[in-house]
Amino acid sequence: MREYPIFDELRQRIYPMLKPIQLLVAIRERKLPMIVYRPFLADLMLTYVIDEQTSIAYLNEDHLERWELTEHDLHPTAIANLRQRTEEKTSYTIAGEGASRLLIYNTLDGFDATRLLLPKLLERHRINFPGQMVIGIPNRDFLIAFSDADREILTNVANQIQRDAAERDHGLTDQLFTLRGGQIREYEWQ
Repeated sequence: MREYPIFDELRQRIYPMLKPIQLLVAIRERKLPMIVYRPFLADLMLTYVIDEQTSIAYLNEDHLERWELTEHDLHPTAIANLRQRTEEKTSYTIAGEGASRLLIYNTLDGFDATRLLLPKLLERHRINFPGQMVIGIPNRDFLIAFSDADREILTNVANQIQRDAAERDHGLTDQLFTLRGGQIREYEWQ
């Protein structure tokens, strides 16, 4: 419900954020202005937020109407801001080797899972994973990439992702993802 009269003053603070699609039900029940979103994979949607240092504000349809923009106009700006933030300010952890290798984003900046929307960033690491790179985003503040080359590791990490998605704050999904053709896809167990 915040007023943001001029888009250009906010442009550098607009980011995408993955959220469960059921958030739309809560918005409708509370009779709030509809947020700007696009469907994603695995019962998730992509929303757009303004980073306000200690909180976020969701952009809604009223904002876009006032700014004479569409979601398609907003999307490239939000992705570019996430990419820049990630490359300039964000660190990640790599642990293990071969089929035991893990890539983890856990900065707690609210956008760790949303880094899934940066396939080129993840593609840089894919060469170090035997088999397919599998990606989990159990909650807003965690992204983990690992290999499916060792079935036991795949099963154990997938089970932990499932528990975390159900139990952690800001849960997102227990669905696993992968990179295929430079794009994020749902991972299919074989």
